[in-house]
Formats: sequence, C-alpha cells, structure tokens
Amino acid sequence: MRSNLRFGTITLLFLLAAQPAHAGSFSVSPTRIELAPGQRTAVVTVRNADSAPLTIQAQLVAWTQEAGEESYADTRDILATPPVFTIPPNSEQVIRVALRSAPDATIEKAYRVFLQEIPGATKAEGNALNIALRVGVPLFVSPTQKAAGKLEWTARPQADGKLHVEAMNSGTAHVQVTGFEVSLEGRPERIHVNQMKYVLPGTRASWNVDLPEGMANSPSAAWVVGSSDRGDFEAAAALAPRL
Repeated sequence: MRSNLRFGTITLLFLLAAQPAHAGSFSVSPTRIELAPGQRTAVVTVRNADSAPLTIQAQLVAWTQEAGEESYADTRDILATPPVFTIPPNSEQVIRVALRSAPDATIEKAYRVFLQEIPGATKAEGNALNIALRVGVPLFVSPTQKAAGKLEWTARPQADGKLHVEAMNSGTAHVQVTGFEVSLEGRPERIHVNQMKYVLPGTRASWNVDLPEGMANSPSAAWVVGSSDRGDFEAAAALAPRL
C-alpha cells in the first residue's frame, strides 16, 4: 500500500535567529523501498505542495547500526535519477532508484535515500530564513536466499528506576518494531513502549522505560508482546542483574 510521508523522519536544519522562517513543503511516496530478489529498480514520487518551486537533491547512503546508533556512509551500490531536480508549485517529480551492485547471497542490505531541499535555491521573502527539509526513505535489498528477522530480548533493571529493554536481531533481515508491552512476573502492570525502531541484521536496539513504582527488587521473569512489520510477536526476555 502506498502512503505519503509529510515531514516524517525529517531533519530540520535551522539557521538560528529570531526572524520569520520559510520552509518548503513536500511529500514522498512510498515511505519505504524493498527490492526483492531479481528486482533492481524502484520509483519514488516527490510532490511539492508549496506555492513556490522546490529544488531537491538525492543522497544515497549505506545504512548500518553501531552500538544502537544509526550510521551512514557514502555508497556507489545504488543511484538515483535525476540526482537533483526542481519541482514546480503543486507538482510532482518521479525519480528512479537503481541497484548497481549484486545483492548479498545470505543477508539483507540496508540503505537510505535522503531527499534534501537545497537551501537558498528558493529565495525567502524579506528577512525570512530558509528551513531545509530532509526526508530519509529506508531502502532494503533482499538477499538471493530466503531471509527473515529474529529478535532475542533482554531486560535489565537500572539504579535510576528504569528498565533497559534490548532487542538483538540474530536473523538475516531487518525488523521494524512498532510497539510492545513488557510484563514482569509478580506485577499486574504492563509497561507500554510506543517508540518505533528498526533493528538491522546482526545489530541491536534498546529502549529505557520507567519501572512500575515501588519495585525494589529485580523481577524473576519478563515477557515482551508487541508488533512489527514482520507481524505480531511474543517472547520471553532474558533478565540481566540490576545495575
């Protein structure tokens, strides 16, 4: 299903000053690209909903996760055509993303397509500032062999009263965790976590959430129930000693 992303996953680059600000307005569809085995191209539509033309540049990067942090690096594995374009007011531009390298045999590769408004390409009126919008579209390249994500969960109570919950992906494809609940043995409460995160193959993601009030000792068991782009999941969480 196609959907529009309007200011979602956007980095706002501000010129700091106490002045009015001018920002373009564009949307991107689809919000995620997945290239199946044998598929080497995809189409992305960028729509300018502003009353002024917008000039946008595409930047393509390899995407990894290190110690739970996002990491990006220049890559020649993929390309976008056209790489720079100007969209008239209330119009749209189609760009084509193509895979230049062969897919991996066993593990999914991850990239991001950043669409960046070029600051100053559209002149702001008067003393207004330009705010450059940047939208990141995830791009996943499936391996030639069947791939799947596999999450393994751990939970560790901390001295600051929070619970450190971690998901390790030991599979060969990403998992997008969209939300989950943590249940602790002996406690009626469920800890709700609504922060969405991607977990790439061979990496981990973590969440720090508040423990139920009055919990002085570490629980003896924990369970995680949630949803992801791979479907619903339910798993026991290995407990680590309190820090």
